[in-house]
Amino acid sequence: MLFLSSHPASARPWVEPETFTLDNGLQVVVLPDHRVPVVTHMVWYRVGAADEPPGKSGIAHFLEHLMFKGTDKIAPGEFSKIVARMGGQDNAFTSQDYTAYFQRIALAQLPKVMAMEADRMANLKLSEDVVGPERDVVLEERSARTDNEPTALFSEQMRAAQYLAHPYG
Repeated sequence: MLFLSSHPASARPWVEPETFTLDNGLQVVVLPDHRVPVVTHMVWYRVGAADEPPGKSGIAHFLEHLMFKGTDKIAPGEFSKIVARMGGQDNAFTSQDYTAYFQRIALAQLPKVMAMEADRMANLKLSEDVVGPERDVVLEERSARTDNEPTALFSEQMRAAQYLAHPYG
């Protein structure tokens, strides 16, 4: 799913989204706001933590991180630097149901960002020298955000008890 907005949703009155589906099946949602020449480009994949096999938590988040590790056209770590040189910002997140990537950039940069996003989805290059260190980064994030954070750890344990036979557990 592709989401485009030209202004933060919280800073503007509700606008009915324009939605359509491309020939390739990609669903597109557009929230137009012509007050500023800035756009937020988001790509949402309908896969998240709930899609992980039991006992294998963290795979979706790990893959989210790996999407920044380069292609034949973009070197590892360069995606965010390119967006920053455009004057933009980018990030990604993983939830139970989705993994999403976004860039907030000048409207004129949208075609380049869309091409970069398509390139990394189709042509991601992974090698052990990239995968191994990133695995350590994700494990450290888990340690800091969940294992060493009592509220987060309790929330995880509570979900596991609530959803015994459900992917949210």
